[in-house]
Amino acid sequence: MPHPLADVKSLLLGVVLVFSGCGAMTSKSSGHCSPKRVSVATARSEQPKQLLRVEGHYLRRNGITRICSGVIASGTPRCAGSSLTVRSYRPGRHVTVHHANGVAWTSDTVQVFGIVSGTILRPGLCA
Repeated sequence: MPHPLADVKSLLLGVVLVFSGCGAMTSKSSGHCSPKRVSVATARSEQPKQLLRVEGHYLRRNGITRICSGVIASGTPRCAGSSLTVRSYRPGRHVTVHHANGVAWTSDTVQVFGIVSGTILRPGLCA
């Protein structure tokens, strides 16, 4: 069962994103908060020094959260392809998260706003 404070943090982050204009953005938005949408592989290889919208699959295993290019769900679920470690991120309540063998993951992709440094995606907000 998730910690109640984690739910509060996720909710507050969502509220901030919506009020900053990031929550409802599409790839065609033109507001002050329109981070480039990239794949995990692109974010990892290019590492631009700017806020990105990284799209991939959520996977949490052994207390470590990753966003992955894909997930292999047979046996113990694990990342397939490129991945980034994500600090302080949990999918919102609207996202279906699967659980097996102590691992949580999504079949659908999620989008995480943040800045990449090495193999770490640090969630960030729009200015």
